[in-house]
This record gives sequence, structure tokens and C-alpha cells, in this order.
Amino acid sequence: MSGIQPPATEPELLERGPFLDALTDYATDAAQGHGRLVLVAGEAGIGKTALVDAFRASRPDIAWLWGASDGGFTPRPLGPLHEIAARSGGRLRELFAAGANRNELFGEFLSLLASRASVTGVVVEDVHWADEATLDWLMFLSRRLGGVPALVLVTLRNDEPAPDSILPTLLGQLAGHGSTRRISLPPLTAEAVRRLAGQGARETERVHAMTGGNPFFVTEVLRFAPADVPPSVADLVRMRVQQHGADARRILAAAAVLGRPAPAPVIASVAGVPASALDECHRSGVLVADGLAFRFRHELTRLAVEESVPAYEATELHRAALAVLEREGGDHGSLAHHAERGGDGAALLRHALAAAAEAAAVGSNREAVGHYRSALPLLGGLTPEERAAAHDGLAEALSLRDHWAEAAEHWAESVAIRRELGDVEALSRALRRYGNCMWRLCRGEEHGRAMAESYALMVDRPASAEKALALYHFASTRTLEEAVPLFAEARRIGETSGDETVLPRVLMGDAFRDLQHGVLDYALLRRSLELGLRVGDDTLCAENYVNTYVNAVGSFRSAEFEWAWTEGMEFCRDHDMRTHSVCLRGSRVDALMREGRLAAAADLARSTLAEPISEVNELHLAIPAARVLLRLGEPEGRALLDRIWTLADGLGNAEWSVHAAVTAAEAAWLAQDLSLVDRHVLAAYDAHAGTDPWLHGELAAWLRRLERLPADDHAHAPAPYALEIRGDHAAAADAWHELGCPFEEAVALTWTGEPESMTRALEVFAGLGAAPAVRNLRTLLRQRGIHVPAQRGPRPTTAAHPAGLTAREAEVLGVLREGLTNAEIAQRLFLSQRTVDHHVSSILAKLGVSSRTEAAELAARL
Repeated sequence: MSGIQPPATEPELLERGPFLDALTDYATDAAQGHGRLVLVAGEAGIGKTALVDAFRASRPDIAWLWGASDGGFTPRPLGPLHEIAARSGGRLRELFAAGANRNELFGEFLSLLASRASVTGVVVEDVHWADEATLDWLMFLSRRLGGVPALVLVTLRNDEPAPDSILPTLLGQLAGHGSTRRISLPPLTAEAVRRLAGQGARETERVHAMTGGNPFFVTEVLRFAPADVPPSVADLVRMRVQQHGADARRILAAAAVLGRPAPAPVIASVAGVPASALDECHRSGVLVADGLAFRFRHELTRLAVEESVPAYEATELHRAALAVLEREGGDHGSLAHHAERGGDGAALLRHALAAAAEAAAVGSNREAVGHYRSALPLLGGLTPEERAAAHDGLAEALSLRDHWAEAAEHWAESVAIRRELGDVEALSRALRRYGNCMWRLCRGEEHGRAMAESYALMVDRPASAEKALALYHFASTRTLEEAVPLFAEARRIGETSGDETVLPRVLMGDAFRDLQHGVLDYALLRRSLELGLRVGDDTLCAENYVNTYVNAVGSFRSAEFEWAWTEGMEFCRDHDMRTHSVCLRGSRVDALMREGRLAAAADLARSTLAEPISEVNELHLAIPAARVLLRLGEPEGRALLDRIWTLADGLGNAEWSVHAAVTAAEAAWLAQDLSLVDRHVLAAYDAHAGTDPWLHGELAAWLRRLERLPADDHAHAPAPYALEIRGDHAAAADAWHELGCPFEEAVALTWTGEPESMTRALEVFAGLGAAPAVRNLRTLLRQRGIHVPAQRGPRPTTAAHPAGLTAREAEVLGVLREGLTNAEIAQRLFLSQRTVDHHVSSILAKLGVSSRTEAAELAARL
């Protein structure tokens, strides 16, 4: 073998000039006040860090900040920002020490960047391992870099992400921000390998074939004589390690087990050997200095060393790491990791629970769930109150990740424990949270029972925050008439107590006191939101944005309350409120539909439905999605209608039953299938007259059009529904026109029965792409002997295709010929799988074939 070859300098950086030039351009942009966030992507070992390090070295004029995510174990919440704070000091480090919330931390970091006269460079490495809060921080930054002299370089692997990773979603969102740029590093060519190797063509080809041009692999292979090159990277690293002395090998094993950069005394203490042994590891280039700490030159090397450590030795090293880091004040996440690997159950329980609480506090809910799950088998060592609190914490973190069924199991555990403890307020609180899970799962009966029990526990007790919340949540299960006094009493308690954690929520409830008359107190909602923002109640604020926008859309005031959509979505992104983001997007689909932007509404509906969402969010989204798709004549619309009834029946809520009934009634006309107006629809109308009059009025209008509304029923609906119910369809059409709702305007024109109005309706429907409505109206015109205008042809791009496919359908068909699955087509064309499913169904129908194989064969002949 060739022996240890400590390179005097770093390997030459080849074929990276264009990427360094791009970084230079982005730094120039930053200097001009156009901040940039640059994603430096590539496979492991491709040279992302080498590129960034080379650029940093070339720009001493830039003040650099650096932080990295952990890859050895559950990442530390806001780990990179922690490192930056520790290195830079100042106000940011003080906020971390004081346990500040993440909003303060994010804001302070942005202020730090904005306050500097010259460019600040920020390097965030290995973001593919980052916790959720770190990803939220990067999202926060990317939207606010305009006008900030900052260059943020983010390195990440573009390998397949973990199944529960939100990184793909983040990257998609970042790509839409004006500050974001992306660099993808390719492998080295054979010529670059030849220059590095300084060898002949045959040997160069062999090295290039072995390594695929990966710079890390190339560099490691070239340390050995050609005949000595091992068959794998792991073997290669083990051979390098074996060339060290016994103490140095122990140092490398300890450094690998620690998993993070660490000072020499810490590594030596864990290894149990003199710190001087680290010099050999440094001279060989396996470990490199990183300030006062030492780390592996590359994570691939660390992983290979860690995997080569025998199990008994690894356990011993983890126990040593636990002892040393507890003494040195290590963070709870790393201590929990070492306790678990070292077999110390008591320490694991202690540190895992603390790490989970820390993660949850900054919104790293995925990491919180991981830590709580590590502690679950050991909860028997806690008091009943501590066990209940652990179940509460896990359930809360699961809820925020939309894992409602599992969350319900842990809330149920908490309820059972608290029944035995006899703490009435704690039991009421657990019941409310369990009930909320039942609501999210569309299990309305269980939701109602939980809220009723919480109310029964608290109703006769003295005024308190928990009593106010029990009243508020119980009121949400009652009719509007029954809820009004409950909301009022909850508000009285909140205002009297001065408890700012309770008052904004009960104010939000009281804003609905006159909804049965079509009036929502938006001013009170705004006051509730402002209080919630002040006290940092993220869930309350997100709910407030949702309630404001949902009701504004439902009463056709979406333009007036556009701020609730834009501010609400930004808030949900910044605070990882995914559940509420889905609710907002559901109402956005509804708003786009009302505006006549059916294609945009369908795209948003399909992309959101493709995400993992709770049952109640699915219902909230499926209703406008079904209506949009039914208006467009898409086959998924009818399937969604069946799903809507299943979810609405499970929820047992008046409002959602009426929503489902409206969808069914409209579908009945579009499909010319009056059987859809069944007992469910009529029962919803009869039983729920006390719901929002805008909603109930829409159902009444559809039943009047379909001749299912009793003649003497003059529902107190707001205009323009009231005009239609009275038979004044022309005036209703004018009212819809004023509200900017073209589909509804055309529906009203259709029912006037006047040829000119009906012809105008046909033009509107055709312009919207509402094919079923066009078909129905053309048939009606012919039946009445009214001249039917010639049907407009398809769009030019569609007409140009021999089979009448749209441009996107033609693109999908071209890929389908390669034999790809729908999932693979979706990945290739950057579409959701649901969208591809829709396109493939449409293609088969237009081609008149029944299988993908037939479609591919026919496409070859077109």
C-alpha cells in the first residue's frame, strides 16, 4: 500500500469555474441590495462544501457566518442558527440563552443582516438533515432578502429524501421566491480525473468508471496504488484508518461516535487516550480543524468509520460521550442519542423528554415526535402526572404534523390518566384536545361527547381560563342560537380575568354571535388576531386568518379580505401551521371558482388534495374542488361528491351537511341527474335553516331551480339568492354580475327563460370552459326552438393536435409512450400524481382506447 499521504494542500478544484463565477455574480447582487439565497445541490461527495469553501476563501471582503445541520442523529432544533449565534455572539446569542421564541430569533437574525453596510455571507451546510424549524428559518429568510445585503449559501444533497421529509416541499416553495438561485454540481469528466491522477488514459478510465466522477471518491481512490484500491468506499476508509496508530484509531472512533465537531479535549476524553493522538489524525487529513473543534473532512468518511466500530466498543464510546457531554453541558438531543446507544434508560428518558420539549418550542415537530417516541417505552418510570404530560406533548406534536389518528391515541391516554388523578381542569383540557382530534378525523359524535363532558366538568366551577375555553369549545358544537350565550359568558370571563392567553380565543368565538343573520363581526376577529399576535398564540392566529377568509369568501367579500389570504398564508408558512394552510387553500379554491377562474381553481385543488391531510381538511377542500371539477366536466368531481357525503355524515355538523347538499344539488343539474337530490339533500335543507344564511340561501336557490323547494317557502336568504327564490332571475343575474361571479350570473340568466339572456349565458359558460353547463343549455335552447349559436371550437393548440389533445396532454402522452408509471410521469414533468392521473384519463377518452398500451400504440401512428 502507498501509506498515509497527507495532502499539503486541498485537491485542485476542477471544472467548477462557472459555478464560482455564478457565486461571484450573486455576491454582486447582494452588494447592490438584492439579497440572494443560493441552493448548492448535488450528490454526497460531489464537492458542495469544497466549492463553498473555495468561494469563501476568495472573498475575504465578505463577513462570513457558518452553521451546519446534524447528520449523526436527530438534528438539534435550529442547529445551524445555534452555531451562528455561538460564534457571532451579541443579541442573538443572548436570545438563545434566554429561551426566546423562534419569531424573535428569526427577526433578530434578519436585523443582524440588514444592519450591516457591507455584504454578509451565511453558509448553512447539509440542510437535507435539517430540522423543521431550520427549514422554516430558511423560508423566512428567502422571502425577506430583498433590500438586504446578504448572500446565503445553502448546501444540500439532491439524493432521495427521507419519506417524512418536508425538504421537497420547501425547495418547491423557495423556487418561487425572487431571491432564490440554484446551483447543481455535476460529476467530474474523465479529463478532470486525468488531471488529478496524472496518469495514462487507461488508468484514468478505470478510476473514472469506479468513481462515476465523484470528486470525493476520486480523491480517496487516488491515495492508493492502483492495485491496492479496495472494492468500496467503506473498505477504502477502513484501510486508511488502519494505517493509523492504536490511539489515533481510538480518536477517530470517538469522533465518529460523537457525530459533531468537537474540541480536542472532548474527543480525547471520550476516547480515553491522550489528546496528542489527535495530531496524527490531523496530519493524515482525516480530521480537519474547524475553529477550536475538529471534524471529519467529509461526512461519508465519518459514517464509514462509525459503521466499522465494533458494537461493544461503540456502546462503550456512547456511554463515555454521555458522561463527558453531560459534564460539558451538551444539548439534550445529543445526550438522548448517546444515552439510547449506550443503553442508559434513565438518561434517555430524562434527555429525550427535555429534547422533545425544546424541539416543540421552536416548531421542530418532526424532531419532537422522534424524541417523544424514544421515551415512550420508558414512561413507566414517571409519576402519573408526568406520564400524562408526555402523552400530551407527543399528541400536540403529532397534531401539528397532521397525524391526527395517532395524536388521538395519546390524548386518550392522557384523558384516562387524568381521570384517575382527579384534576378536573387538567381533565377538561385533555378532553378538549381529544375532542379536537375527533373533529379533525370527522368523528363528530365523539367530538361532541368530549366537549360536552369538558363543559359539564367546568360549568359550575368558579370562573377560570379553563372554564372560558370549555364554554367556547362546547358552544362550537351547538346551534348558533344555543352558542350565543355560551360565547358571551366565555368572553365575560376572558375580559374580567385579563388572561391574554384566553381572551383572543373567546373573542373569536363571540364574533360569530350574529352569523345566523348573515353578520360576522370582522372587527372583533381583527381584535382577536391582534391580541393573538401580541401573546404569540400561533394556533389562534392561524385559526383567525382561516375564519376571516373562509367567511369572507362565503359571503362574496373575498376581494375586501384578500389580506387575510396573503397574510394568513405567509403566517402559516413562517410558523409551520400546515393544517391551517390547507384550510386557507380550500377557501382559495372556492374564491377562484366564484371569480370564474376554474382552471386555476382546479390546479390548486388537485395539488393540495395530493398532500397528506386530515379528514376535516379533506372535506373543507373537497367541497370546492368537487364543484370546480363538476363545472369543468372532469370525472373526479363525481367521485369527490361521494367522499364528501361520507365525511360530512361522519362529522354530523349542520354547516358541512348543507355544503355537501349544495354540491349535490349543483351536480344534479350539471349531470342532469335529479336522483342526486336525495333525502340527504332535502334533510339538510329542512334541518339546518339556522346555519349561515348565505350558505342556506345557496341551497334554497338550487332547490328552487330544480323545483324541489316548496312554493310557499320564502327563505330569508341574502340577495341575490332571495331574488332567484322569488323568481326574479334577471335581477339576480345583475346582482351576480356586480359581485363578479360569472358562473352564478350565467345560471341566473339561464333560468330567465328569455332567449337573449339564455344565449348570453351560453357565451359565459363557454368562456369559462364549463362544458356540462354549455351542453345542458344548448339542449334546452333546442328544446324550446331557440336558435343555438354555432359551438366554438377548441383552443388553437387543442385543435392543432390530430386527436384534440391539449398541449399538456400531448406532452404526457409522449412520456407515457416510454412505459413510465403515472408517478414517474409526475416526477418527470414536475406535476402532482393526481394531475397526471387526470391527464391520462382524459387522453384515453379522447383517443377512444381503454388502456395505456393502446394509447401508446395509437400515439406512434399519429
